[in-house]
Amino acid sequence: MKYICPVCGYKGLDEPAYADLNTLKDGSFDICSCCRFQFGVDDDIELENGDFLAVKDTHTIYRDIWLKFDAPVFSTKEYPTENQEHGKVKREFLVDQLKTIGVDINEQVEK
Repeated sequence: MKYICPVCGYKGLDEPAYADLNTLKDGSFDICSCCRFQFGVDDDIELENGDFLAVKDTHTIYRDIWLKFDAPVFSTKEYPTENQEHGKVKREFLVDQLKTIGVDINEQVEK
């Protein structure tokens, strides 16, 4: 069984990104072969005031940056070759991927 990346929507994780998907606690330390996000590492952002950025906000910021670089594929050997072109996720597959996590690509690109 494969699991969905909450950052890019790719259904290719070997295990759930978090032990508790409701609270987004206890990251798996798995790295998404599509967007390169590592759960339990990349989502642990400390702010200047000592608080931590909410995990969902971290996902959004990371996704926005990833999309600004035209959605590069982290592991081109692990990500389906038919879904990529020149090392990036093909637009039609990207749209569908992001839909699985409730993200509209058109809204993301306008930012």
